[in-house]
Amino acid sequence: MPAYDVLILGAGLAGLSAANKITASGLACLVLEARDRVGGRTWSQPLPSGEGTIDLGAAWINDTNQSRMFELAKLFGAELIEQNTKGDVVLQHADGGLMSFAYGELPGFEAKEKDQVEAIRDMVEVDCQKVSCASPQDSALDALSFLDYLKSRGASDLAIATASIWTRAMLGQEPEDISALYFLNYCKSGGGLMQMRSDCKDGGQYLRVKQGTQLFSTGLADSLPSGTIRLNSPVLSILQLDSGTVIVKTKDGSTFQAKKVVSAIPQTVLRTISFSPPLPREKALLTGAFKYGYYTKMMLRFTHPFWVEKGCCGLVQSFKGPASVIRDTSIPADEKWILTCFLAGSPGEKWAKQTEKERTEALVRQVGELWDNDEEARESFVEALGREWCQEEYSGWGCPCPSLGPGILTEVGRALREPFGNIHFAGTETADVWKGYMEGAVRSGDRAGHEVVAGLKVVADMPY
Repeated sequence: MPAYDVLILGAGLAGLSAANKITASGLACLVLEARDRVGGRTWSQPLPSGEGTIDLGAAWINDTNQSRMFELAKLFGAELIEQNTKGDVVLQHADGGLMSFAYGELPGFEAKEKDQVEAIRDMVEVDCQKVSCASPQDSALDALSFLDYLKSRGASDLAIATASIWTRAMLGQEPEDISALYFLNYCKSGGGLMQMRSDCKDGGQYLRVKQGTQLFSTGLADSLPSGTIRLNSPVLSILQLDSGTVIVKTKDGSTFQAKKVVSAIPQTVLRTISFSPPLPREKALLTGAFKYGYYTKMMLRFTHPFWVEKGCCGLVQSFKGPASVIRDTSIPADEKWILTCFLAGSPGEKWAKQTEKERTEALVRQVGELWDNDEEARESFVEALGREWCQEEYSGWGCPCPSLGPGILTEVGRALREPFGNIHFAGTETADVWKGYMEGAVRSGDRAGHEVVAGLKVVADMPY
């Protein structure tokens, strides 16, 4: 049976970051990846025409408070593109009515409604800043869904509709599905609601990578010693012996042993693995409670940027759908004009029931409605490519990050990062900074790698 110092489950950014930390310390490491590729939710693909690369999953970083990602961007020669915020944002009402407004401002609602939306937004910002990133504890907030929290603060229907766009875009979920405390903690991990949702400097959506973000994963993988990664190796079981040895078995019947294991797979995948002894009660409850919402990214390519020609930046917020949020992800230097559509939450689930042809037609039709020119949208449409993340088994059937409903975080949330025997846990949902983003994934891998190296060093230094 092959033996290693450390086995790592998952070759996404978290697992690869942990592997680099561990191998740099001189320890023998093997990464077991279920897919036939590295990258996890960093997945860059050529457009159907072969003219350009798009990101089916994670797509944005920044160069200030996402320091680890910016380090990797420089290390691997990423060509960075600033997210376009020049021009107006478009808001689409549930009845199809449109409003245009400058990026960074609120839509031109009636004064009373505008004040109400602003008050709720500012309240969420203030409340999330009070929450601990690493160990959120507020049983009253955790007992409420985010929807109940909004209603208890007097949120209007318009304010709730606005907040629904936040939860759909950020987690693929409806406000009633998420614990208020979890959502506030999620926002706090990215510096706050405003910063996490921002497309400007310091914001969560500031910089894109021309080559695609899988560049980071392949770069980290190539930095490892040859033979460190074993693809097509989904894990079936993990056995911890009294001696301290851990035995891992994969789907093809192969077995491996190690002194330590780092699990860098989503919590929703973790519960498909058989553990002996079983996971502790709190860890099992937590793992079983995590859930993803509906989330699909669809990229539409056009012959020219007619939205820019109409004075818009390409950012859309829609109460009607099917896309709740749209962003301009064009590459102007290459004359590739692309709108990325986020199909998330309930509107996304409704859209997903159509055929593939009907889905694409619905999005092109929505784009035509948004800029009041159906004919131009149809005639300038070139091609579409996307990914329905609920079909991705080894990402836990979702993206970008699993969430918790009411009553879980304060009861058992402390178990999230706690090791279980010689098993340590990483993954973007375990991060306390930039949860749900690439930065969070890398930092979680760094942390788990450090835990493992420190633990094995203590054992090595023990007198006998």
